[in-house]
Amino acid sequence: LRDMHPFSYDPFQEEALQHIRQGISVFVSAPTGSGKTVLAEVAVEKALAGGGMAIYTAPIKALSNQKFRDFHAHYGERVGILTGDVTLNPQAPLLIMTTEIYRNTLFEGSERFSRCRWVIFDEVHYLDDPERGTVWEEALLLTPRETEILALSATIPNAKQIAAWIEQIHGRPVRVVQENHRAVPLRFSFQCQDELYGD
Repeated sequence: LRDMHPFSYDPFQEEALQHIRQGISVFVSAPTGSGKTVLAEVAVEKALAGGGMAIYTAPIKALSNQKFRDFHAHYGERVGILTGDVTLNPQAPLLIMTTEIYRNTLFEGSERFSRCRWVIFDEVHYLDDPERGTVWEEALLLTPRETEILALSATIPNAKQIAAWIEQIHGRPVRVVQENHRAVPLRFSFQCQDELYGD
């Protein structure tokens, strides 16, 4: 697992990877573009290398489709996808799905995911969404105790509070790794009458 990527890890990535290698759930809060996907790739590899399965959940179908393409390029037929529109290779050891599909499948019974070693919740800050946040709550509540959780989020102020809640409901440690440095700087612009204004 240490040689999975051809580049050195940033300090926050290395901190999170230490927990993943030890099989400990992690909540990672870091800006967009900082390299959170690298952590998901290592968790997936760890799960599959041990003969288990992994699940990658995303909030929207378009992101699920993109992650399926990304992982399929590496894992081929070992990856499947389940969204409301698409079902491909549903018995694969690595499943990409929307969070709603994951939650619904858990409602039906978690036996199907008994071999799941890691579940990745991408964009877990959707917990705060007034309309869809309950989906993330229920998915986290229903995740089997033997499945480790990797929660990925853009920078949010209450990461430690959410991690403490997960610890409380699951009775397991959840480490918090926070990175505030923005690798890709934000630039603010606006368009008016076909002209772009900004810094």
